Amino acid sequence: MNKPVALITWAGLPQGAESEQLLLPLLAASGVNARMVDWRDTSVAFSSFDLVVLRSCWDYHLHANEFTEWLLRTKRVATVLNKVDTILWNSNKFYLRELEERGIQIAPTCFVSSGEEFDHRHLQKIQSWTKVVVKPAISASAHKTWVFELRNLPSADELAELMGGADFLVQQFIPEIQTQGEISFIYIDGHYSHAVLKRPAIDDFRVQQEHGGSAELFTPSASLLQEANAIAAAVEQVNDSLYCRLDAVEKDSKLILMELELIEPELFLGLAKGAAERFATAIAKRLV
Repeated sequence: MNKPVALITWAGLPQGAESEQLLLPLLAASGVNARMVDWRDTSVAFSSFDLVVLRSCWDYHLHANEFTEWLLRTKRVATVLNKVDTILWNSNKFYLRELEERGIQIAPTCFVSSGEEFDHRHLQKIQSWTKVVVKPAISASAHKTWVFELRNLPSADELAELMGGADFLVQQFIPEIQTQGEISFIYIDGHYSHAVLKRPAIDDFRVQQEHGGSAELFTPSASLLQEANAIAAAVEQVNDSLYCRLDAVEKDSKLILMELELIEPELFLGLAKGAAERFATAIAKRLV
């Protein structure tokens, strides 16, 4: 088997993240000819690849319309993973409202659509909150994500301006993110692979490594893993995907879902023994 595969990255990371560097020799050993490709590189003929796997395209949210057009164009000439319908569903954080309606516990959230005013209905919902997180509905790596004391929350007009007139979320701040960290449960082909505990830097709330956060291998308790697996099993997009990262916070011995990452999550393959091999095997299996 000598199957050409594109692992999608962005111009700021042409060689991919550490996880991709671990994957390349493993894929080569399986007869998969994989290489890192910038999704915005117009010289690339994506029709020449048997499989296009999104990995570290960490600028997609800065070019949302262009990214959507690229996805729709590329899926006409190659197999894209995760599936384009799943990526588009996951790209707007309003999917969390759908999951909440299914009974999955998320951080208490006000979903504010573009052109909608953050009005008394929302204020009534958040009146008991101490701190709030404001973030765009289309965002990654904590881009344009803010934390405010409730008493200092900007006005409706100021919030709309801060979010550029786009859809946005106002969420209750979960203090356990700072005191305990956020757990990432990684799934490969719908099956649990490993977990990572991410902690923010001192006096910060962002767990991403580019903001000073840290990540370490984490062994969840049987009950927490059972909860994570139940969430994953309840969402068909997780079961149907090559990869997923389920980000959650433990509060009162229960999980609060923060995000389902189905587009370009860091999978921390280097932290867990056998994780890179499992992912390489899953990719090769999709080519058979």
